[in-house]
Amino acid sequence: MHLVITDSGLGGLGICAAIESALRLSGNAAGVRLTYFNAWPEQGRGYNSLPDQVSRLAYFDSALAQMNQLRPDRIVIACNTLSVLFDRTMFARTSATPVVGIIDCGVALFHDALSAEPGSSIALFGTRITIESGVHRDRLVQLGTAPERIVPVPCHGLAVAIEQDAGGAEVERLIDQSASLAAASLPQSGALFAGLCCTHYGYVADRFRTSLERACGRAVRTLDPNIALVRLVVPASVAASPGASSGAIRVDVISKVALDERTQDGIGRLVAPVSPATARALQSYAHVPGLF
Repeated sequence: MHLVITDSGLGGLGICAAIESALRLSGNAAGVRLTYFNAWPEQGRGYNSLPDQVSRLAYFDSALAQMNQLRPDRIVIACNTLSVLFDRTMFARTSATPVVGIIDCGVALFHDALSAEPGSSIALFGTRITIESGVHRDRLVQLGTAPERIVPVPCHGLAVAIEQDAGGAEVERLIDQSASLAAASLPQSGALFAGLCCTHYGYVADRFRTSLERACGRAVRTLDPNIALVRLVVPASVAASPGASSGAIRVDVISKVALDERTQDGIGRLVAPVSPATARALQSYAHVPGLF
C-alpha cells in the first residue's frame, strides 16, 4: 500500500506522522509506504500569493500529475486550500486514482459539534483561499446551521509563520489578531468552538483556544479536522492490505522548494514525538526543483 500525502507546505506532515503512527501501532504496517509530497508551487510564493485561479489550478494539476507518476494507491490531500481547488482540476475529471481531501472531515466535525449544542457558535480560521471560497460556511448552512452562528476569519500569512517558527512572536500576533476579528462578530453567549480550516493550525491548536478565550471571555473548544482525516484514512488503508503484518513503514519527503534548516528543525521537533520516522524523513528530504 502506497499513500501519497500532500499539502502546500508542511502542515500536512503532522497528518503524515499521525498516519504512520496509527498504522505502525495497528500491527498492519508491512508493505506500507508513505510519500509526503510538498506541493508548494514556488520558492517564496504559495498558492495564496499566486495572481489568479488559473495559475493556482495549473500548478496543482501539474503537481497531481507528478504524484500519480509515483503510482499511489491513494492520494490524501492534507490541505484545505488544495482540497478547495481539487474539484476544479483536470486531474479530478480524468484520473482514476482515488483521492481523499480534508474538507468533508472538517464540515462533518463542525456540523456534529454545532448540532449537539443548538445555542453554540463557531469561528472558522483558515487561509485566504479557503475562507474566501466559503466552502465550510456554505455547507454548514446547507446542513441547517443558521448563518449568524458561523464566523469565518482569514488568517493570511499564519501558515508560513508557523513553518518558520511555530513558537514565535509573529505566530502569536497573527493568532491574536484573528481571534480579535472573530470576537467582534461572534454571538455574545452560548458554547463556542474554534474550527481549524488549515492543517498547519493543528500545530498551534491550543494557542487558538487560549487566544479566543481571552478575546471572548468564555471557554472555547478547538475542533481539528486533522485527527478526523487520519481516522478516515487509516481504517481504509488497513482494510485494503489483507494479510499484512507488523513491520517498518517507509516514509519519504519530497519537495520542489528548498526547506531551510530552521524549518526542518522546527517542524521536525513537532512531529518527532508522534512519528520519529517522519521526522527523519524530513531531515533527509529530497529537494527536486523540477518536480512539477
